Amino acid sequence: MKPGTVANDSGSTISTWMSERVPTFDSEIAEVDPTTVCVIGAGIAGLSVALALVEEGVNVLVLDQGPIGGGQSARTSAHLASAVDDEFHVLEKRFGRDGARIVYESHAAAIDWIEANIARYGIDCDFQRVDAYLWTPPDGDRDIQSKELEASRRAGLVVDQVAGAPLPFDTGPCLRFANQAEFHPLKYLRGLADAIVAGGGRIHTGVHVNNVKSGEPVELELANGRVLRARAVVDCTQMSITSRFNIPLREAAYRTYMIALDIERGYVPHGLYWDTVDPYHYIRVASGDEGRDVLLVGGEDHRVGQGDPETHLPRLEQWARDHFPAAGRVVATWSGQIQEPSDGPAYIGKLPLHANVYVCTGDSGNGLTHGTIAALLIPALIQRRDHPWRDLYSPGRSRLRAVGELAKELAQSNGPYADWVRSGDVESVDQIPRGHGATIRRGLHIVAAYKDEQGQCHFRNAHCPHFHGVVRWNEVEKSWDCPVHGSRFDCTGRVINGPSSVDLAAAPVDVEANALPETARDQPSPRPQRTKPTS
Repeated sequence: MKPGTVANDSGSTISTWMSERVPTFDSEIAEVDPTTVCVIGAGIAGLSVALALVEEGVNVLVLDQGPIGGGQSARTSAHLASAVDDEFHVLEKRFGRDGARIVYESHAAAIDWIEANIARYGIDCDFQRVDAYLWTPPDGDRDIQSKELEASRRAGLVVDQVAGAPLPFDTGPCLRFANQAEFHPLKYLRGLADAIVAGGGRIHTGVHVNNVKSGEPVELELANGRVLRARAVVDCTQMSITSRFNIPLREAAYRTYMIALDIERGYVPHGLYWDTVDPYHYIRVASGDEGRDVLLVGGEDHRVGQGDPETHLPRLEQWARDHFPAAGRVVATWSGQIQEPSDGPAYIGKLPLHANVYVCTGDSGNGLTHGTIAALLIPALIQRRDHPWRDLYSPGRSRLRAVGELAKELAQSNGPYADWVRSGDVESVDQIPRGHGATIRRGLHIVAAYKDEQGQCHFRNAHCPHFHGVVRWNEVEKSWDCPVHGSRFDCTGRVINGPSSVDLAAAPVDVEANALPETARDQPSPRPQRTKPTS
């Protein structure tokens, strides 16, 4: 391996973390021992699981279609919180006091494991313990704080109520949680990758997995046609590509937005901050250049493909400037993807009805700790050991704990199927500006058309390969987003986020003769397979 690329394989925006260059790895895979455990995905979950397995002496192979950390791990705000977003008074109702306690203990253990890795492997990643603050705006429900205070204490958190958070505006009374943390996610992932390779594990980037067939052994079909066989597979692709029905029907995909602002050091103390608005705002501070800090403000969440992406960042910036008037210039803006299980905790464990296939998905706004929990849980399951967290995080757990939430999200997932009978965004490619995309309807066909900066049009079938939702253009990320289950594709149709594991198909060849100029039609290009590291 050698350092040499920006960790970005999931959008056109660049997060503040992506200035950290990450190592690239050879895409050419040598023979795979049948006792190998193959991990798909080189983000926080994949590399954490891989390291835990390497430390147990297991043969490990990590595959990723992009660079390490190139998915959502580089698009996080990098809160490390055991005070989870799902609220302990809600978790207590759904899983009982013991379940809520396991949620806290597992996230706290994840932060401890990260801290231990940093010390053990000498990883310089700006880690520090901080307090976290939860506040309720003046027009919000103040009862939430009292309910959350008592439930959090019952779960085991160190929490108290204080007069206000140390922010440059009056938050009013808020909850303060001790022993939370922050770090630089890509610096940490660099350290994990180094430790995996030093321990004998293998990492290959530029490798796309099209399909996984469970069994003994598990078979992985690569985009180049090669089939690998492994003892077990761990799907750490953020939204599972190994579960076509079960997982996608039980979690909803959301986009969230981040803005980074230059601030004077000390203007906002380091800490984790979030409010109880729906959708909520979340805040933290990162170290900047030349003695300055960077204020990270996030929020404006909406279902993938169902929002109006270009409106959310301006609204978020306005909110940030209203609350932090001394903040300076914008240094970065980006968006990321969150998977929300209907009942709260992530799905981490063995995938039902899939022999020797394990998943980590459903980050629920706490992806860094959920991904680390996978490292503490999945290796035990692969090695046929029991674990006290297994049932709570099981991908096969009962759906009955949050039936109302599940029904609401399913309705939102099914609504976009009305796009099958609607007109396209435009009537002809002449209406699409350069650097933009739009759908065009011709008879029974809907085409996703992107016009690049040179004026060349790229056409794809607008039906998502997963459950055939009609993709919608995302102007912020220059991507095609499926509003049904959250699959995303880049502007030319290459898949960048599951549950689809394959690209958008070529535009139908039987489109009416006057639909698309034949000279403008492009054909699907083969997925690139890098044969050596790039710089």
